[in-house]
Amino acid sequence: MLICEDISFDIDGQKLFSNINLNIKPQKDLLITGPSGIGKTTLLSILCGIQKPTTGKITYNSIDLYNLPENKIDEFRGKNLGVVFQNFNLINTFTVKQNLEIAVSAIDTKSSIPFFNFLDRVGLANKSHIKVANLSIGEKQRLAVARAFVGDPKWVFCDEPTSSLDDKNANIIANLIKEESSRCKASLVLITHDSRIQSLINFSNILKLGDEL
Repeated sequence: MLICEDISFDIDGQKLFSNINLNIKPQKDLLITGPSGIGKTTLLSILCGIQKPTTGKITYNSIDLYNLPENKIDEFRGKNLGVVFQNFNLINTFTVKQNLEIAVSAIDTKSSIPFFNFLDRVGLANKSHIKVANLSIGEKQRLAVARAFVGDPKWVFCDEPTSSLDDKNANIIANLIKEESSRCKASLVLITHDSRIQSLINFSNILKLGDEL
């Protein structure tokens, strides 16, 4: 279970958001919406252990995340969380296969699905030896999703996974996220200002950042 208590974040003395309280049970989901600049990506980074909040506490199954040493936070994130970054965070000079291999080696685990079967699931089996720089935007997003799920995480966080895609690719990515979350039995937290996402993924919980909580 992921519990967030009174999370706030300040920038240069100005409050970006405050009083964020969340309780996300296993295999449940949360959609976080709101206009650009409201702090959605910052909140996601806080939930993932990438950005420390100004105040508040985040607990994963009784583990106080920000009470851990920084290297232990990184280790916890690698072994338990999958993250789909808005800018992909892929290594452009490496191949599709190499990018996934790095992800697997970093978390010191194996996927429950054979490697090439996993690439086939995301439609990239025939591009395993292609460098990321030569992929389309939609293909890069599919690879980013594959990397997030390759270690069978229990919590998955997606930052604007469809906002830069056309309708066809947005539908492909949304279906991948739904299918892989179900396969891993993972809790899903997704942030977006893309109005299409609610018709593509049926979220049981929605938080509009900026509204009174």
